[in-house]
Amino acid sequence: MAATTLLAPWTYDTIMNTYLFPSAKAAAAQCDGGTGGTTCGMHWTADAKYDGMYGPGEQMAAMQVMGALLVGQKQAPYTADTGGTSKSDPTAGTGSGSSLTKAQGIQKITTGDKAGAGVLTAVIILAFIGMAVWTAF
Repeated sequence: MAATTLLAPWTYDTIMNTYLFPSAKAAAAQCDGGTGGTTCGMHWTADAKYDGMYGPGEQMAAMQVMGALLVGQKQAPYTADTGGTSKSDPTAGTGSGSSLTKAQGIQKITTGDKAGAGVLTAVIILAFIGMAVWTAF
């Protein structure tokens, strides 16, 4: 959700103020449990009362929602107007004017290639059927 604010900046206030800030605050309030007082719980709606749940999932969830608050410190993706330098090739893949050539390793498919692909396909299908029959009995 936080990445949306980079791609659609007009959504920043709604996403951050309605969802992320309250979630991060609730997650932080849950991160006061355990023997060291830093274990995070999972029931963020339980106010500041640690719910007794612990594990990597709870820790990662709390870290993720708090890390999402850093989205404002990240630069938006480049576009053609903001410094992007990618050049397009509208003829790519059409065979006319494409930048791929035989010199780069692209070769025509031969009858032998097609026969080899057919044999490999048949072997894989037969192996699959053989395994299915073997596991059924």
